[in-house]
Amino acid sequence: MAVSAFLPPMPAHAAYGTPIPVSLAVYGGWNGTQLLARVDGTIQFDDANQKYQYNLSLCRVSSFVGPNVRVLVNNVYKSSLYWNGGSPTALCPASYIATAHSAEVDNGSTVHNVTLTLVGSDFNANVFRERTETWTYDNPFN
Repeated sequence: MAVSAFLPPMPAHAAYGTPIPVSLAVYGGWNGTQLLARVDGTIQFDDANQKYQYNLSLCRVSSFVGPNVRVLVNNVYKSSLYWNGGSPTALCPASYIATAHSAEVDNGSTVHNVTLTLVGSDFNANVFRERTETWTYDNPFN
């Protein structure tokens, strides 16, 4: 009898679905048209509903304070991604630099959705304001 007959079957490996485009931008300034920050890239969900991965570029254009991206899973805060310098990218306007963020995240439970909130800021007329744009990416596997 073969030894493999006594081994339990190996668990199936989850596969990632099609990358979902991410593109968020925040504007401010005295008339609301000044680009403060943007984040571009992709997010993907695995077909076992436990993991997701992202590949993002966070670009600081004229944000008063370095921008960040808040990450929520199933409407629960998980982490923040911060701008900390980097290099120019095709999606970041000329002479500005972006911070690359990539990770695979095992949530440990079902991922129904991931919400990204881009946070930039401006300082006009002696008033500091955070400017945000939020988008929720639904897991296509549930």
